[in-house]
Amino acid sequence: MCSLKKLRMLDCVIILIFYDHEGKEEVKVHPTVNLYTFELSCRLFISIDDPLHISKLAHHFDVFLKGVIHFPINIPGTRFYRASKAADAIKEELRLISRRRRAALDKKMASPTQDLLSHLLVTSDASGKFLSETEIVDNILLLLFASHDTTTSVVTCVMKYLAELPEVYQTVLRGRVVLF
Repeated sequence: MCSLKKLRMLDCVIILIFYDHEGKEEVKVHPTVNLYTFELSCRLFISIDDPLHISKLAHHFDVFLKGVIHFPINIPGTRFYRASKAADAIKEELRLISRRRRAALDKKMASPTQDLLSHLLVTSDASGKFLSETEIVDNILLLLFASHDTTTSVVTCVMKYLAELPEVYQTVLRGRVVLF
């Protein structure tokens, strides 16, 4: 179940991203939705909302996406090599975020329920064992990756159909005003 607060976050993020495109004759939807999806995942999974921080992570993530499914030839200059280096950079950043969050949780300056990262840091399994820092970082990267293509594809298709069906777009727009 999605809370009203999270729905408002979704709405806010998409408005900010598409605001730059208002009045333009043509919008490249897929790259725009790529950024939207990544920003939304960062906000929901690790509570990052600083555009510069997201942009830095997004650059590494883009390199990672372009090479992660290539032949695993780990030689400098190959897409796989660049993807591996980008994954390392993302993991290092996620480790730093995780350490800061753990410290904030210990000092009661962060909520254990604020996002997925906090949940992973404070929740143990049935035997009382907590995830290691490496396991948490790997889980967050995996979820960033898994949520990316599926969500990007769906949102891109929805936007395509809304552009092709202006009467449906107007109905959706009226519904959005009523909800928020």
